[in-house]
Amino acid sequence: MPTLTFLPDNTSVPFRDGERVFDVGRRAGLDINTACVGKGTCGLCRVRVVEGEEFLNPYTDEEQRHLGNVYHLTRVRLSCRAVAAGGDVTVDLSARKRKRSLRR
Repeated sequence: MPTLTFLPDNTSVPFRDGERVFDVGRRAGLDINTACVGKGTCGLCRVRVVEGEEFLNPYTDEEQRHLGNVYHLTRVRLSCRAVAAGGDVTVDLSARKRKRSLRR
């Protein structure tokens, strides 16, 4: 069974193909920021893809609305729209913390 690893805590969680990164993280007890509870409307559940991009679904319209068309530069996705399947994936949960600190 493939695993999803969450940085910076290095928490690895097995997942079933077709699970959202958001759901795997919540199941593991990780604090993933959200106001819409995973519906793709708030844009708060940002993660940066570190490894395993090829095992995630393509960038979605919702992500483009919230994050823009710069995925190729930032590797930031919405965890509620990133669906994993077929292999190990590593994401960094500190992506939203960095974004928030830039606004201050």
